[in-house]
Amino acid sequence: MKLGNTTPAKAVLSIGSNTVDSLQRVTECIKWLANEFELSAHASAYTTPAVNGKDADYVNTVAVITTTMSLPELNAVLKDYEKSCGRTPESKQQGAIPIDVDIVMWNQEIVRPNDYNQDYFKIGWREIAD
Repeated sequence: MKLGNTTPAKAVLSIGSNTVDSLQRVTECIKWLANEFELSAHASAYTTPAVNGKDADYVNTVAVITTTMSLPELNAVLKDYEKSCGRTPESKQQGAIPIDVDIVMWNQEIVRPNDYNQDYFKIGWREIAD
């Protein structure tokens, strides 16, 4: 199914999980992205503490994809993927995040400045930034 416009956009994604199988979930997310989009880069997996200081540590990575979807269309697809992996409002409330995929940069514009400035993003971004 072709959505959006025909001009490719570059999206930089922050990916994380803090469940017991978090490394596997982050790895599966990268495989899914590579299957669904043009995956041009991704950082090695690394661990960071939860920002709130109380939930389990996260396994994180950063990925760069190219898509012809619009920003809202891509965001909707990523949120559907999170739900398919078991992410629910209840799991979030309990502090268990099976997978979290957020668009931090869109065509070199920072669209989530709070995420951009967090270690869970900066570590991976430094590894793969052009």
